[in-house]
Amino acid sequence: MATWGTRTFEDDTATDWLLELIDADEAREFLLANITLGDDGEPGYDTGVICLAACEVIVALIDEPRRGLPEELNDWLADNECDDITDLPEKAMESLRIVLNDSSELMESWKEQEDYDEWRERVDELVEIMEQLVQA
Repeated sequence: MATWGTRTFEDDTATDWLLELIDADEAREFLLANITLGDDGEPGYDTGVICLAACEVIVALIDEPRRGLPEELNDWLADNECDDITDLPEKAMESLRIVLNDSSELMESWKEQEDYDEWRERVDELVEIMEQLVQA
């Protein structure tokens, strides 16, 4: 677990994923691919982190960026629009339920950390915003 903070992009996997987003030709398809989990059982830690990162981007594109996003992402958001992503929050919620399941590798890894409660609070805020986007 290569994290240095409780925010989504304070994780090496998320920052590596961000570089892939910046280089992606089709942002919508890239985001969709990263919130669509297969039926391969429990997703791994990296899959969970990437799902959270994709959700942060979806929220930022549809609603507004949450505080603490990296400068590279804020720059990308200022320069990019993503056509017709209103269906992505519902798809993202399905995946969030899986990666935030108590038995997922992401959850098991974070539960062992002393700052789990702070991380979980931030994740719950993200989930709440995503739920509002689904209902909108």
